[in-house]
Order: sequence, then structure tokens, then C-alpha cells
Amino acid sequence: MSGAQENPLNANGIAPSPAEDATLAAIVRSAPDAVISKTVDGVVTSWNAAAEKLYGYAAQDMIGRDIEATFPPESVEEERERHARVAAGEAESGFRCTRIHAGGHPVEVVMSMTPVYDPSGRLMTIASISRPVTSAERAQDRYASLLEAAPDATVCVDGSGRILSANAQASKLFGYSREELLGSEMESLLPGAVRDAHRAHRAGFARQPQVRSMGQGLSLQAQRRDGSVFPVEVSLAPDTSGGELTVIAAVRDVTSQREIEAVALESESRLRQITESVDTVFALLEFNPFRYLYVSSGVNALLGRDPEDLDSSEDLISQLIHPDDRAALEGTREAAANGRPVQAEYRMHRLDGAERWVRVTVTPVDSPESNGRRVVITIDDITARIQASEDLRMAEAAARTANEAKNQFLSRMSHELRTPLNAVLGFGQLLQRRLADTEYSDAIRHIVKGGRHLLDLINDVLDIARIESGDMSISTESVAVDDVVAETIELMNPLAEDATVTLHRVAGDPDGHVLADRQRLRQILLNLLSNAIKYNHTGGNVWVGWTDSEGQIALTVRDDGQGVAAEHLDRLFTPFDRLGAEASGVEGTGIGLALTRALAEMMGGTITVESTLGQGSTFTLTLQASQEAHPQLAALGQVEIEATETPANEPQATLLYIEDNAPNVRVVEELLKLRKEWKLVHAATGSLGIELAVSQRPDLILLDLHLPDLSGRDVLTELKRRRELSDVDVIVLTADAHVGLSRQLIIAGAAGYLTKPFDIDDVLGHLDSAFEAKGLRG
Repeated sequence: MSGAQENPLNANGIAPSPAEDATLAAIVRSAPDAVISKTVDGVVTSWNAAAEKLYGYAAQDMIGRDIEATFPPESVEEERERHARVAAGEAESGFRCTRIHAGGHPVEVVMSMTPVYDPSGRLMTIASISRPVTSAERAQDRYASLLEAAPDATVCVDGSGRILSANAQASKLFGYSREELLGSEMESLLPGAVRDAHRAHRAGFARQPQVRSMGQGLSLQAQRRDGSVFPVEVSLAPDTSGGELTVIAAVRDVTSQREIEAVALESESRLRQITESVDTVFALLEFNPFRYLYVSSGVNALLGRDPEDLDSSEDLISQLIHPDDRAALEGTREAAANGRPVQAEYRMHRLDGAERWVRVTVTPVDSPESNGRRVVITIDDITARIQASEDLRMAEAAARTANEAKNQFLSRMSHELRTPLNAVLGFGQLLQRRLADTEYSDAIRHIVKGGRHLLDLINDVLDIARIESGDMSISTESVAVDDVVAETIELMNPLAEDATVTLHRVAGDPDGHVLADRQRLRQILLNLLSNAIKYNHTGGNVWVGWTDSEGQIALTVRDDGQGVAAEHLDRLFTPFDRLGAEASGVEGTGIGLALTRALAEMMGGTITVESTLGQGSTFTLTLQASQEAHPQLAALGQVEIEATETPANEPQATLLYIEDNAPNVRVVEELLKLRKEWKLVHAATGSLGIELAVSQRPDLILLDLHLPDLSGRDVLTELKRRRELSDVDVIVLTADAHVGLSRQLIIAGAAGYLTKPFDIDDVLGHLDSAFEAKGLRG
């Protein structure tokens, strides 16, 4: 900004004389405040000594320089706008601003700026006068800032009760502008009915002024501009430093606090009503000094004591506690005294001597008055629960005892029933062969059929018992679905042919494998197929198939037989419930499906059924799929071998049978008449069996597990330990149909495992295999 600066004119419009100019210049130079003149464009034209002192710049350094050199960067735009307003004729006086000292630090100043005109009204120059902000002004600023920042409405009142200052919170609280509050009487902010009383109170305070903090009884009603009345609390701070009394009053609206207090009082009343009307005993205890602040009346019903009894004695509770539980009580007290929540159960004695079980819960309470030494105690009578728990424990113990006795009985009965059944079925099968196509063939067939049915019943009942007792063992492995389905259909074909029912194999993925126990999976499918055949009609059909989806394989057995009514479907898996089929003439036990579901669940699978009466049923077994096929343990006892012709009249192989049951030995003797190349050597004890094995070097050993002197497992271990018998196969024959036993025995060295009653074809198969192996050796 540039332009010529003309000499100003005097008050009469005449150019000042040189004397006048000198006088004016002297006044400006000696003025205590910084006096600066600038052109309209902001170029400095004069700079007095006070300006040099205040801003640190010499006059010769600033005259001719733009005044913006002294502006802080962040204030440049604001100062330009102010300069423009003054240049437009609007003087500004007494404003605060900041300038930059020559040394680089900021300088806070109070400044006035005014335009200077010649008589024709033309702007001649812009003059400014500035001085530094005093410490008193800074203190006043801080006071004003604190006043504005105060959360409460704050007013300053003189001795006559007139308001000298008020913060923004006061305007907001009472609804008056700051200008309306200033100069008004303090009592104008109170309801009319209490104004005179407050004036008298204020006069008394003026005679003896003292600091009154919030909450020290100065609670009264205030009134807003709109006439609404509300409760307030007031603090007073008198000040006489200026020679006259002024009072700073902070006013707080306590409407919410009063509402909370009212709700708290109501809640306390309701809580007291609740605690007095329930069986739980409530108590509030303080430790230092030890005293019960409150005890509900329920203590009378629980312990036969009045609440006042507990408050009168610190040791009364200890005396009521059962002696065996007092040590636990001390632990509870220690935890509570240290501010830790705790819960415990004790036996307590009522006043009448009756014993009650109680659950005591102690919860610390945070309270300024108690300094963390106060707790809430609840006492509940749990006698009925403890008694019920004890009754249940005794009932469970009795049930376990009964279940163990049942399992022991079933285990003994298994052996006792299987042993005679072995003779029944063994001789029955031999008679079938010898009396085939005679008048006795039907009778013998019924004997064998009845024996097998009884064997199936024994097996199923034992399996159910083992599952219930948790003794059932499942050994899962990767099982080829195609193999198990084909094997199952092959086994069930004779039954289907007898019933004139056609079995259909609906092939799924030939490489499909499931995680299952092979023996139990086959047992499930055999059971489902057996039912589908038995409860079908002449010329009926049964379809077996499987599908693979989302990591699971679903095997389905579907038939077009009798079906089941919808209302009976939930009874299908109930043990011994045959849904009235016991009157149909179809053989069955009613436990097959219950066992099937239990086995499926033990293998991590599910079994579901859909059925329509008169149209058939579909059973679906879902198991987890297996990604890889693993070598399967050969299924024992399922090899069907045709009887071979006798190769010679003289025995060429030796069979050692270690068995103490004479009928079973007799069965094997008769069986060997079909294989005359074999000679039987019998040992009735385990020790004799070992001796005969060493001396006779048999070609095959049949071993019973239950012997009068040694365990069959011990005999097996000893036989396999002897080097001279290492190449002799040992086939275990036992009445123990225990799941997983076959695997254990094979690991121990057995070459095979057959359960009694055994199928004679299975035994013949082992004999033929051993004889062929002997021929290869010979």
C-alpha cells in the first residue's frame, strides 16, 4: 500500500503552524502509550518511542514498512478485516489483540484504532494507540474464564443485594439474559412468598459473613423467568477485599437429586417390604464397630431368633453353627472382612435344637461411611435341597448297585446259557446233516431255529445291558460300505428266499467309506434287513442303498411291507415294545431297533424312520464319511466252507481242544467225523493243555477262555511264548460275546475267535485251512 501523506490540519481547518507541529510531535513522542499512524494501505508513517519500547522495533525500521510485519500469522486475516472496517470509517476501541515483538515473542495489547479525516472528509491516515495488557487485567480474565467455566449458575452480589456479574449458566438456569440480570435484585430470582424472608436472611449474613459450602443447609426454592419454581442448593463466598462486601453465590438445580432421593426412599420402603415377606434372611453388617445395621424378620422363622438377638451378641452366630462347620465360618468371616465376596453352606441349630442347612452369601458394599467394612448377608434355608440331594445320592448308589448286580447276573447267565446252547445247536446241526431228508428233518430244523432265536435274544439283551452300563466298547475304523452291504445281503438272502421277498442292492459310490465299528455296522444292517423281510408280504421287496453328501453317508433300508401308523412311530425304538406284532406269529424280541439306535449313536451316527401304514418303511442310518480306506481286520466267523471229502482213512492232522465242558467236547468229536483226517486230543485243564501242546505239537488248537485252573488268556499267552509252538494257530472258542474281545485276543496271538454256540461250518473252515497249510509244509 502506497500514497503521499499530507500534513493534517488543525481544528479550524487551517494548516498548523510549525510551533503547533512541534508541540504535537513532542506530545506523540513522549506519550506513555504506543502511537502509530498508517496509510489506508497499512504502511507505517509514524512510530513513537513507546511503540519502540512495546514492540522492539526502532522507528527507522518500521516507517515505510507494512504494519502486517507485526501480525501473528494466524491473525492476519482478522487484522486485515479490522483495518478495512476502520478505513471505512468505523473506529474500534479497547479491543484485545496480539502482536509479534521484534524478538519473536507475542505481545498482548489493548488497542484503539480510529480514522483521521481532513475538513473535506477525506481519510488522511489511520491512527492507533496501544498499551500492554496489565497483570490485573489478566487476573480478571482468568477470573471471568473460571466463572464462565463453572458448572453451576454463579452470580456476584453487592451488599445491597444487587447482581454485579453473572455467568452463562445463570442466564441458562433462570431464563434471563446477562444484561437483564445485571443490576437486578437477587430476590427477583426467588418466589414472591419467600422474598421478604430472604432479605432478612441476607441482612443477617451481611453482619456476619462466612463461607457456606454446598449442602450445608442452604436449600431453597428458586423461580425462573417463566414463573416455574424448582429446588436449588446454594454456596456463598463473601469478599471484603475491596472495602465493601460482595458475595459470590453458586446456585445448583437439584431437581434430579430430589427425584432420585424420593425414588430411593420409595425403593427402600419396597425393599424392606420384600425382605420382610420372603423366606430368605437379609442382614446388613458393619465390622468396625461390629454391629448389625439391619436384620430381616425371616431370621425368626429360620433360627427361632428375633433380629435383636443377633445385634446383641457378636458370637451368637458362631454358637448356632454346627461345631464341625465353625472352621469354615471363620474362613467366611476373614474373606468378608477383607472385602471379598464369599458363599458357603453350614449346618445351624435353631433355638428348639432342630438342625437346618443354610447357604450364606456375603457381598461387600462400597460405602463412604463404612470405608469398605460393610457387607450384605443373605441366608437361605437349603435343608430340603440337601435332603433331596442325599436321597438322590442314595438312590443313585442303590441303582448302581442294582445295575452292577444285573450286569453280573447277565454276564454269568450269558456263559451259563451259551454253554448248553452250544451243545443244543452243535448236536442239532450234526443231526441236520445226518437226518436230512428224513421224517425228523423238520423237527431238527425247529430245534436249530429255536436255538438260534434264543441265542439272538441273549446277544441283544447283553448288548442293551452293556450299553446301559457303559461297558459297550466301540472300535471305529474306515469301513468300505459296498463290502458290508454286499456281505449283509448275502447273509440275509436265505431268509429272504424263505419269505419270498426279493432283496435289491441300490449301489452307491463303490469307494464310499464310513467311520464305524465293522461288526456293529453289520449288526445294524442285519437287524434292519431282518425286520424288513419279516414284516413284509409274499412277493415283497427290500432295497438297500447309500448316498454320500457333505461328509456323511446315509445308508437306507426301504421296504414295501406292512408299514407303521404315524402315531406308533415314536414307539418303534422302545425296548420290548413290538407294537402288537407279538400276536402276528412273526418271531422277534422287540429290542432289535432299540439296540440298533443305541449302536448308531455310539458310532456318532443317527437313525431315522419314515413309514406309511400299508405302504412300507424306510430306515436311514447316517454316519460320518471316511476319506481313506484302511486295512480292515478280517471279519471272524463268517467264512463259509463246504465240507471236504476224507482224503485218507488214517488221521493226518492233530486237533488239541482245551475245554472243561464235556458236551462241548462231544460236539467237536462228532464234528470231526466230517473231517476224518483229523485226530482229536482233549485237555480238560489249562495246564494239561499246555503240556499236551508241547508234547503232541498239534496242527490246530481250540481254546476255551473259562477253564478250572487257568485263565484262557494266560494259556494263550503261554502257548505263544513257546518257540516250538510259534507256528501253531490257536482258535479261541468262548461263550463271552464281549465287544472288542476278539481284537484283544488277536493282538495277544490268537489266529481266530469264535463265540459259542458256534457254527460248525466256521470250525470246519478253520480245520480245512489248517490242513491245507500242513499239506504245504509236508
